[in-house]
This record gives sequence, structure tokens and C-alpha cells, in this order.
Amino acid sequence: MTTAELIYEHPLNEKIRTYLRVEHLFTQLNSLADLENEAQQLSYFSALFTLIDVLDRHDIRPDLLKDIERCENQLVQWSRHPSVSDKKLQVMLQQALRLQSDLLRSGKLSSPLKDDVFLAPLRQRFGLPGGCCYFDMPQLQYWLALPQAERQQQRAEWHNALQQTEQAIQFVLSFVRERGHFQTISSDNGFYQQNAEQFELLRIKYQQSGGSFPTVSGNRYRYAIRFMQLTEQAGRSVCAEAVSFQLACC
Repeated sequence: MTTAELIYEHPLNEKIRTYLRVEHLFTQLNSLADLENEAQQLSYFSALFTLIDVLDRHDIRPDLLKDIERCENQLVQWSRHPSVSDKKLQVMLQQALRLQSDLLRSGKLSSPLKDDVFLAPLRQRFGLPGGCCYFDMPQLQYWLALPQAERQQQRAEWHNALQQTEQAIQFVLSFVRERGHFQTISSDNGFYQQNAEQFELLRIKYQQSGGSFPTVSGNRYRYAIRFMQLTEQAGRSVCAEAVSFQLACC
């Protein structure tokens, strides 16, 4: 029987924290895209409205533009290396240029759906505890009863309105993750700390069979990793045993 190998990611600044939240919400939306049953449909709208709220609250467009430009500069540097595939590099450079052009032409990333005449009233109700009951939103009950093909067409239009944001987030985070390489770390008491230097993201790879999980505290200057265990009495407790894990600083 094989044991699961997990990768835990922890952001070291607010920008990457927001990027990861947006990526997570897009992952949820994509996993719920079938809209096959009521629970899936309501979960889809909940994730969609949370994503709109995050994009509305955090104007990540300027940060994305700066980060994509940095990625483009890095790609140009790589193009001078003889072992780098020129064909793959050109595809990535074209993608970077397209994303920059699209973002420059766009307004606030939440705008396409924030003012949607169908979604806006629903979004207000979903923000209230228990507010998604059908007696509050008969239009949603009607929409959920439409033929699946019609609902999927509408969902595709909503997704297309946010596709530019999803692609930009994926592009930037893939570059951030590629900056780090996993190295094996051994800790005698389940605790490890180090200077953060210029890093933005920690990636911790560990075996679930170890019976513990990492918690991270840190910022752009310094970080600390402590492994914890689940307990019935306190909920969780410090793991004082030796722990071996892999760490990538990105």
C-alpha cells in the first residue's frame, strides 16, 4: 500500500496569498462545472461569488502585469542558453505578450461579472447566512431547472469572462513554482527556521504516513516551519519527533 505524498504551499507575501486564493477558487469552479445536481450547482455559485468578491477586493491586475513582464524578461534570458528548447520558449513568449496585451486592454478583473443582471442579486443573497433558499431567489430555482445544455452555455459565458484572469494566474504561479527546487531537510524536533531572503512561496513535500502536518509562520524576511499532530484532547499538538521533508523556496 502506497502512502500519499502531499505538497503544502505557504505564501510569504500578500500578493502570492491572493494569487493562491484565486487559483484555488478557479480549481473549485472547474471541478463543479458539470452542474449535475443541486448541491453541485449551489457550490458552483458559492465559489463563483467568492471569486468575484476576492477580485473586487484585491486589484491584482497591476501586480499581474508586473509579474508577467518579469516572466517575459526571464524567458528572454533563457533564450540565450543553448540547452533551452527554442520552440517551447517562443510559445511561452507569445503567451506572455498576449496576456500583457489583454490585461492592458481590460478594466478591473471583477467587472465583467460583478454587474451581471442575473448574478448580482444572487450574489447579495449568497453573502447572507442561509440566504440561498429558493423563496429568496425564485429566479435561481427557475435557472437550475433549465435544460443542462442551456445552463452549460451560460456557465461557459461566465467562465470566458474570467478566462483571462485564470490564464494570467496560472502563467505567473507556474514561473514562481519553477524558481524553487526541492531539497531534503531533516529536523530533530519537527521545527525548522531560516531566512526568507527574496522568496515569495514555500513548497513543503512530505509523506502523510508520518502522522504530522506542517504549519508555517513567516514573512519576506524569515520563516519557521513546525510540524503538528492531530489529537483528540487539544485538536492538535506539537510534533516533537524527528521529521524529514522536502522544501522548495520559490
